[in-house]
Amino acid sequence: MCNKAGWISEDGYYSTCDAGLIDIDGRTYVMSVMTSMPSSDRSSEVTAAIAKALLDTRAALA
Repeated sequence: MCNKAGWISEDGYYSTCDAGLIDIDGRTYVMSVMTSMPSSDRSSEVTAAIAKALLDTRAALA
């Protein structure tokens, strides 16, 4: 897996995001999660929960 995280929490701009390439069963998927939450432990938890929900949905549809 390759990923690139990013965040900003200054001057009225707030964002926590992560994007990456995910290999599952010989296929490569692109996933990007972007929020308007300021960078914090909580925003990292929320971003991870969104990514997990997307992967769980993919598994259910496969």
